[in-house]
Amino acid sequence: PWEATVGLMECAAKFLRKGGMLVLYGAYKIGGTSVESNLKFDESLRSRNPAWGVRNLEDVVEAAEKEGLESVQNVAMPANNMSLLFRKS
Repeated sequence: PWEATVGLMECAAKFLRKGGMLVLYGAYKIGGTSVESNLKFDESLRSRNPAWGVRNLEDVVEAAEKEGLESVQNVAMPANNMSLLFRKS
């Protein structure tokens, strides 16, 4: 659920030292869309629980920034996944 993303960002902000890094890995949508395999994965997740799903990259970055975590780098990974790197300000 989205609340898990928010909770992760809150905890990272609370427990990381200044300059500490948070790394996330997975499938993300950009601008609300993604490659077909990620969209099918999103559909599969949502069919099991409407609160689940592939998150929009922009929403994840916004949630991190609200907690003082700066988006440092997004790295394309195999199988249409991404690593997102955030640093505590």
